[in-house]
Amino acid sequence: MATQRKILRIGLAATLLCIGLTVHSQGEIGSGPGFGPGGEMMMQMRGAVVCTHCSLEDAQHARPWDNGLYQLTYKEGQLVMQISWVSNGARWGRIAWPPRLHVRGAPSLLQQLSAEEQLFKEVELTGLLSTSRTLDLLTVRVRG
Repeated sequence: MATQRKILRIGLAATLLCIGLTVHSQGEIGSGPGFGPGGEMMMQMRGAVVCTHCSLEDAQHARPWDNGLYQLTYKEGQLVMQISWVSNGARWGRIAWPPRLHVRGAPSLLQQLSAEEQLFKEVELTGLLSTSRTLDLLTVRVRG
């Protein structure tokens, strides 16, 4: 009888310990467009690079009618992109304001995005947009 009580107490203690450890677990689970690898953080966006090595203020001064301008800053520099479409507008609206984002990615992707010959061509970006306003760039595809 004492052995059964001891086993029951140990089992109960182990169960409570497991429950206590999992209560604080967090995850980002989405549905619809956010389902799958990357979850809600996965974003696709289309637009055109309007200038490289310039600031958002410079681009806004040159294009005062354009309210879709975003400054993308990366390790080697910055550029301004006119964003015309995003795959997850609700998440974009919550995170991408003010219109300045940090971009990380493979040097080849950042070079492709900032190349002078890509200016004003339609570009599609795919990446993970975190709440820290950082876009981890996965693909860059020139469409024009």
